[in-house]
Amino acid sequence: MRKSNLVKLGDAIQQFLKKENLDVKMSRFAVKNAWEEIAGKVIANHTTSIFFDDQKNIFLSLDSAAVKNEAMYSKESIVKKINQFCGYELVKNLVIK
Repeated sequence: MRKSNLVKLGDAIQQFLKKENLDVKMSRFAVKNAWEEIAGKVIANHTTSIFFDDQKNIFLSLDSAAVKNEAMYSKESIVKKINQFCGYELVKNLVIK
């Protein structure tokens, strides 16, 4: 067995996840699961849906006009927290419905 063909298991898994685009899907799933931690309790409690598209946008549906207004003022902060949580730029823009 040649040592030049050896790859660490963690590296092989990362390569596979990237190749199959599963790293992004896993990050999106993790963001949804940690939404309260990322967005805060008030916004999380009024979030009715979270959707990601392929252009690095995240779409939020909120059930309260007051919370929508609060989220509008916090857009940049929420995007920054999402990207810090993931360790890379998963999201560029937050769209609130």
